[in-house]
Amino acid sequence: MTISLEPGSQEHRLYLSQLALYLRHSRQILTAWDHYSARHSDPETFQPHDEDAYGLRQQQRDAHTLAAFGRVYYHADELVHVAEQQLAHLSVSDRTRRFAWQVRELHEATECLYAVHDDWFTVRAALPESARPGTAAYEEPLAESYAEAWHYLDQWAIHGQALFAVNALAERQSKTGAPTAVAAPPAPAAAAPVRRWAP
Repeated sequence: MTISLEPGSQEHRLYLSQLALYLRHSRQILTAWDHYSARHSDPETFQPHDEDAYGLRQQQRDAHTLAAFGRVYYHADELVHVAEQQLAHLSVSDRTRRFAWQVRELHEATECLYAVHDDWFTVRAALPESARPGTAAYEEPLAESYAEAWHYLDQWAIHGQALFAVNALAERQSKTGAPTAVAAPPAPAAAAPVRRWAP
């Protein structure tokens, strides 16, 4: 499937608005987690007072973060692809170089998220018939998959704002008609992954 998302289109604005919601929700989730971790860990050793309860709360953080990513997941590769194309037509500066690095981080995080999804499908297919949602045999590997995905979701929370900055620069440049120069070559993202994971 070829990515056909156009910068500044109605769909592009919608996907960016969905990303904005994720950035806000992920900050709230992380703030709540930091508060819990500080209250339920030893301030000197940082070891949890109750490892079981701490682990369950961490699983909840992972699941909530993935749920918050929600709709962004379906178009993450498209958003990154558009930003790569926009960067390729922005003037070179320290700022655009930093944005290019952040977009590359998002590109890698997105590919890893899709890989985690594929790995979960493989694990799930190998589970016995008795391993159904709600059973430990099902929920434990699912929690492991969520935990692995959390790192890449956190990368989106850290670097996602760069997509708004790149888009703003590209829109400003298109209005002023300023001369352009290649800031960074776009990553090879012409084809979107076929498989999708509904968090």
